[in-house]
Amino acid sequence: MFRSRFVMFSASSLWIALILVVSVFRGGDAVPLEPRLAPPSLDPAGQAASLADLGDYEGARRLYQEALRAAPEDVSLWYALGVALSHLNQRTETEEAFQYVVNQGRPDSGEVKQARQWLVSAGVLAPPVVFTAAAETAEAVEATASLKGKVTWAAPEGGRSSPKARILVHGVSGPAEGKRFIKRVPLGQSYRFERLPAGSYRLIGVVRGQHLWDLTVDVAEDKEVVLDLSQDNGSNPTVALNQ
Repeated sequence: MFRSRFVMFSASSLWIALILVVSVFRGGDAVPLEPRLAPPSLDPAGQAASLADLGDYEGARRLYQEALRAAPEDVSLWYALGVALSHLNQRTETEEAFQYVVNQGRPDSGEVKQARQWLVSAGVLAPPVVFTAAAETAEAVEATASLKGKVTWAAPEGGRSSPKARILVHGVSGPAEGKRFIKRVPLGQSYRFERLPAGSYRLIGVVRGQHLWDLTVDVAEDKEVVLDLSQDNGSNPTVALNQ
């Protein structure tokens, strides 16, 4: 009798399960569970590209900078970062990113061409010009001054490479007015600007996003000006760069 009841119970259970299955496929009240797919895992650069496509340039900026910490010499990442920064109207940081692309990328690459075009439109780089021999001679006569010096700050921590300083000289008066020149040099080394038009310049120095120098310097024709950059003439001498 117990076996008979067990058989009946099993049959009843099977029948109920069959009804439930039928109700699912016939539009009954039972709703089947839908599988949940795990989102694809993207590296920071991939996530940044997705955010940029959605217009989230601030999020893209953070992720591109994270990707660059792992690949600091990746020209494509620097270009993508520059694009994101340009949408955020962060001009100084955009210039730095695109300058890296122009200096380190392949001259015939699309990234270099686009970065150079932005720098030219921003007045950072002069547009390409085809000079005649007379024009070259006139330019050489007009631009005969030079500016040089050593860039120092606190000594880097042991085992760490020196950060690079981005030095911009912007002409504010005389033949130099409106002219812009940029150099990147590691701390502890020397910079040099040659063939500068005579006049007064504003020199701005940035290291790791910190504006360390903001100075005025006058250069004269056929003269070489020596201006060392250090904490002594820094605009914010308390800044620590070894963090």
